[in-house]
Amino acid sequence: MSGRKNSRALSGAVTALILVIASVIIALVVVGFAFGLFGAFASSPNIHLVSAYIQGGVLYVTVSNTGSASGEILGVIVQAGGGATSLPPTAASGTTGTITVSAGSTVVLSVSIPTSSTGISALTPGEQVTFELVTNTGAQVSGVATVLS
Repeated sequence: MSGRKNSRALSGAVTALILVIASVIIALVVVGFAFGLFGAFASSPNIHLVSAYIQGGVLYVTVSNTGSASGEILGVIVQAGGGATSLPPTAASGTTGTITVSAGSTVVLSVSIPTSSTGISALTPGEQVTFELVTNTGAQVSGVATVLS
């Protein structure tokens, strides 16, 4: 047997250095995901109010989703004239109930506001009505609508 050393093998110091560097990189990636530093990789909806008004006892709300995933509007809470009520939204397509707002899209919702059984008094032109959209993510989308007629 010959006492020659294999010239292709890595020394123990170089191997240890490579393992330490790989461990540090893996630890940084894990910490980054744990603390949300890589938010670009997460997909979530971002629903926000574009406009709102009330005409003929109907609340019209335009919302936009600038997020990277679809979001849902589950209901609308309307507060006006000393009363408040939770109501289902209706999309322009006629769908009532849960309304899906696709990523990058804008949707117009309508909500008929009953005034007799909800404690909401008759709405008068110029009155300000507050509302909140209930979303599937728990995010609050609040707004104020003016009664036009």
